[in-house]
Amino acid sequence: MLADCLDALEPALLDSSRVLLVDDGSEADPWQDPRLQQHLSHEHVILLQHDCNLGVAASRNTALHWCRESGIEIVIMLDSDCLPASDFVSRHLELHSQHADTTCIGAAIVGQGQGIWAQLDKVMSWVHAMPHGALRIVEHPYHLPTTNMSAKLAKLPHREHVFDERLKTGEDALLVRELRENGQKVLFSPQPVVHHRDREQLLDVFRHHVAWGHHQYFVQLGKDFRRPVFHPLYRAIFAVTFFFAIPLFAAIGSVLNLLPWLPHRPVYLLWLPAIYLLWLGKSWALWLTALRPECYIREQRSRLANSYRQETAA
Repeated sequence: MLADCLDALEPALLDSSRVLLVDDGSEADPWQDPRLQQHLSHEHVILLQHDCNLGVAASRNTALHWCRESGIEIVIMLDSDCLPASDFVSRHLELHSQHADTTCIGAAIVGQGQGIWAQLDKVMSWVHAMPHGALRIVEHPYHLPTTNMSAKLAKLPHREHVFDERLKTGEDALLVRELRENGQKVLFSPQPVVHHRDREQLLDVFRHHVAWGHHQYFVQLGKDFRRPVFHPLYRAIFAVTFFFAIPLFAAIGSVLNLLPWLPHRPVYLLWLPAIYLLWLGKSWALWLTALRPECYIREQRSRLANSYRQETAA
C-alpha cells in the first residue's frame, strides 16, 4: 500500500520537495521490500522510525518536529492508504501562496472501494472533504482530515505536541478546533484530490466509526481536555444525561453527516437508516468513554527529541 502511494506521489514532487516517512513501530523492515527500496534510496526521501507503536498523532508530531529542526516552511500531510493526484504538491503550494494569511488548508478526498459498504464508508468519512463547491472557510462543526492537509509550520502551535498524542483518533479535529478558536484561518479547497482506500467489509466500517465515537467525548464534548472530563462527578452527570440523549444525538449527527452531500448526490438520502445506525454505535462508544475515559487514550511522550531515529540508505 505504501509503495503504491509513493509511486503515485513521485510525479507530483518538485525539486525542492522532501518526502518524510514515519514508521510507527512496524515489525516489517521496509528496506527488505524491493518496491520500497527504490524510494528509500532516493536522496529526497527520509525515513523516521519509532521503536514501538505510538499512534497516528505521535507520528505526525515526529514529522513536524523533524521539519521544524530542518527549517521546513510548509508541510503537506498524506496517509499511506492514499493515492495523490499529479498536482498534489504544486496545488497545495499555490494555495498557500495565494492565501498567505491562512494557517491550514485541506483538500478533497475521494473514497474508493468495491461494494456497498465502501460506499457507506465514503459517505460517513469524507463529508468534511467532498470534491465539490468552491474554496471556503471551514466552519464549526466541520473540520479537516489530515489525510490531505497542508499547513504553514510557523503558524501552527509553538509546542512539541502539536497534535494531542493522548488521542487515538480525532487529533486533526482537535487541532482545527484550536486554530479556529485562536482566530486563525482554516480553508478547504476542492483541489488537489487524493483517492483513499475505503473499507469494504461492514464490520470494518462499523469498528472504524465506533472508534471515532470515543474521541468525540474529548474533542466535541470535552473540547481540548479543559473541561473536567476525568472528574468522577462530571462523568457521572454526563453519562446519565447523555444516555437518554443518545437517539437525539445520533439523529443530529446523521443529519449533519448527510446534508452537505445532498445538493450533489440526492440519492445518498437512501443511506440515512444505515448512517443513523452507525451514529448510534458512535454515540454508544461516546457514552462508554465517559464511564472509563482512561481506557481510550494513550500515554503522551514527555519529549519528542531522541524518541525516534532517522534511517538513511547504506
